[in-house]
Amino acid sequence: MANFPLVYFSVGVLALFPGVMPSVCFGQVAADSPRLSPLVKVIRNMESSAVALFVPTKGGLVSGTGTLIHPSGFVLTNNHVLPTNEGLALIGTDLPEHQKPEPFRVVGRLPEKDLAIVKLRSHGPFPAVPLGRSHDVMNGETVVVAGNPGGRGLVFTSGIISAKSVLSGAPNALVMTNYRDSRRDTYIQFDAASNGGNSGGGLINMDGQLIGVVWGGIRQEQNVGYAIPVDVVHQLIDEILEPEIRSGKWLGLQLKQDEFSAVVSHVVADSPAMEAGILSGDQLLAVNGQTLRHRVDWFLELSRLLAAGRPFGISLKRNEQAIDLTIRPIALKPEAASVDVNESELKPGLKFDFYHGHYSLVPNFDNVKPERSGVVATVDLNTMRQDRKDELAIRLQGYLKVPQDAVYRLIIQSDDGSKVSLNGRLVIDHDGNHHSLPRGKMLYLAKGLHALQIEYFEGNGAEDLQLLIESPAIRESLEKPITVPADMLWHREQAFEK
Repeated sequence: MANFPLVYFSVGVLALFPGVMPSVCFGQVAADSPRLSPLVKVIRNMESSAVALFVPTKGGLVSGTGTLIHPSGFVLTNNHVLPTNEGLALIGTDLPEHQKPEPFRVVGRLPEKDLAIVKLRSHGPFPAVPLGRSHDVMNGETVVVAGNPGGRGLVFTSGIISAKSVLSGAPNALVMTNYRDSRRDTYIQFDAASNGGNSGGGLINMDGQLIGVVWGGIRQEQNVGYAIPVDVVHQLIDEILEPEIRSGKWLGLQLKQDEFSAVVSHVVADSPAMEAGILSGDQLLAVNGQTLRHRVDWFLELSRLLAAGRPFGISLKRNEQAIDLTIRPIALKPEAASVDVNESELKPGLKFDFYHGHYSLVPNFDNVKPERSGVVATVDLNTMRQDRKDELAIRLQGYLKVPQDAVYRLIIQSDDGSKVSLNGRLVIDHDGNHHSLPRGKMLYLAKGLHALQIEYFEGNGAEDLQLLIESPAIRESLEKPITVPADMLWHREQAFEK
């Protein structure tokens, strides 16, 4: 018996007491019982908001974990536990035989940060875990991890924050003292037990707030788990969901990215937001009577409401005055192609300028002189750098030829820093010293030629530069992003206008 797996031992014990369940044998624990520790209370309060996720695939069943973060049924998880856009969820800790699987669909992904949000089919309301902040996480504070190890259902473990901020992909701490402009991702390290299937689960503090999304660990080391800080979700929720692009509806307002609450930073002229009377600086308080606790709630509500396409109410605060407005979404138009391009002047490939120098950020290329120039058919780093491996920079310019009006995801993968601009607008900022990482942006582009600029630098060590794309309009990219093909890259023979 000692060699039997735990699951068999458990079945054997239950067989000795047929029909006897703990809920039948025992009554409620007294409110003043020492068993009701702060840890137990935190788990009790959040266990009905933890979600076991299951995604059927051709190769089997992929399992992971998520956390309900909104009463309407939005669940925060990892992107890598969602190989397809649909699956089934079990909510809470009841035995599976007492549960009914809840269908879900993916409503947002940010693969480069391994974050995703799914929506349960039922409308709820569901119990949700409040989103906390991770900027003030303390080493040594107690945390709870909810997980679905091996797909066996939800379990809870506890531990402490071992390190409030750990660099991603860092070779060692001593080497990193040489980097002053590192833009590497950081993770929260914790020592609570976490196994396969826990990915996407919540890292919960003793205030019952979600402060991180469990991401992974190091199998060769004991008690080493990593979580994506929840502040990344607060900052990038618009990129995770992209509700306007996904729904094809437009409002014309932006929120401040560095604000916890939903504060308007910009209103586009002649937009539905301007017509509704919304101004920059307004704090959005509620949508259709649903309170907005923070900017995450705003984008979750948009994900739900824009899909319906109907007008909805907004309550806001302006100079301590409460105001109620109605906003009417309109159809989103694709970003227009460059209008001044004569295709007869175009040649295949992108022009590039190559620079020598020691950089820790992408330089201002207008202030430095290139060592040489040329043309590449695709974004091919080896061709451009030749035999130079370190201390270099490159600027590529030309046009991206879009085959049809559609949603595209443009991705730059680089080591070290890079930036991508389209039609004179910076769309991807992937600057700074870091190992090879992708960074992408979802775009709704019109058919035609779009002015493209890629800026890149390499400090030392490994190097990488790739431009990738995925879209329903590009058949080869349906399963995964592909390198932007040569027939999509063009340049003017004369000097590219700045």
